[in-house]
Amino acid sequence: MAKLTRKQLKKDRFVEEVGEAVGIFTTHRNLIIGIAVGVLVLVVAGAAFYRYQQEQDTEARLALQEALGNYYGQVSLNRIPGRVTFATTIAKDEAIRESLTKVSEDFAGRLEGEVARLHLALYEVSDGDLDKGKTMLEGLLDHRNDEVAALARKALADQLQREGKNEEAVPHYQHLVDNPTDMMPRERVELFGLYDALLATDEQKALELVKSIEERDGAGREIAARMRAGLESRLGITTPPMPPPVATPPGS
Repeated sequence: MAKLTRKQLKKDRFVEEVGEAVGIFTTHRNLIIGIAVGVLVLVVAGAAFYRYQQEQDTEARLALQEALGNYYGQVSLNRIPGRVTFATTIAKDEAIRESLTKVSEDFAGRLEGEVARLHLALYEVSDGDLDKGKTMLEGLLDHRNDEVAALARKALADQLQREGKNEEAVPHYQHLVDNPTDMMPRERVELFGLYDALLATDEQKALELVKSIEERDGAGREIAARMRAGLESRLGITTPPMPPPVATPPGS
């Protein structure tokens, strides 16, 4: 290939473009370097934030795990495999309150912090401070996480029922029936909450409830049948056993 002369080189378009680029860089050197550094900072910051988030996730999860270990721990002088043990009830209560409070404060706004708040409310109720515990549960009823809200509502309804306030408990149970979640499915609430509350306020509605459950082809059908039989016996009602639901033919 023939060697280009300086005159030809001056007319070469590629060289002209390179020259223009160099000129632009020279003119706007500080701006370009600033943009490059800015992009680099964003990349590094993004990686650091991602790493920080992962560390926060791990820290929050481990902190909640430790707090719940205390909550579900046992008072025993002997070591129990897989369980946290305490020498005294006082030691257990102190550990529960301290660890749950710390997680709820350190990770406020995160799911781990809200679960800690829920258990702290349950602890207050079980420890005898009913007003404080119920107020804390009420503060979680509209939580953005449906599961946290459902667990808080179920705990509140159960406590109202224990206090004999069944008429106040029924609307909470009904709300859960109308808005089931994975952890609070419809039949669980109906059988282990709503039925007992209705039994204390309106036996006929309680009977209608278990009959409706029995008519479904669900997991609670047999339990509902036993409840219906017991209630009808108490009310002096004789009803023949309900036939099992007809299975739908395949492909229909």
